[in-house]
Amino acid sequence: MYFEILNQRLMHHLELRLDFTAREFEIINLLAEGNNAKEIADELFVSVDTVRTHRKNILRKSEARNTTDLVVKCIRIGII
Repeated sequence: MYFEILNQRLMHHLELRLDFTAREFEIINLLAEGNNAKEIADELFVSVDTVRTHRKNILRKSEARNTTDLVVKCIRIGII
């Protein structure tokens, strides 16, 4: 039973790792560095609304409650 639960968690982490686009990985790393939406938009030459949309999609895919939760999850599974 324990190994079954552990295996399910591992598979979820692997799915999470493969589900992000290259741009989403960029945004995750910039968020982890403490950048806000405006700073990320300026860095990536996109609009603030585009960054917010990416962040919303990232949070949905990762099932994170907020940006802090997202960064913690990504560190735990080795994305960042």
